[in-house]
Amino acid sequence: MDDSKFETITVPSKVREGVFHKVVKDLESGKAVSCSCKCWSKGNKACAAMRSIGV
Repeated sequence: MDDSKFETITVPSKVREGVFHKVVKDLESGKAVSCSCKCWSKGNKACAAMRSIGV
């Protein structure tokens, strides 16, 4: 994976205070491609933080 094509953005959770999503954004497409949260890591579902960036 070429790190220069991706940016990690920390997005605060809207549901749980003090919890942050680490969203990986593809700089070429401008879309979120991955997240550190359980929605993504366990179920491959885009979370609200990913949708706020764009999927």
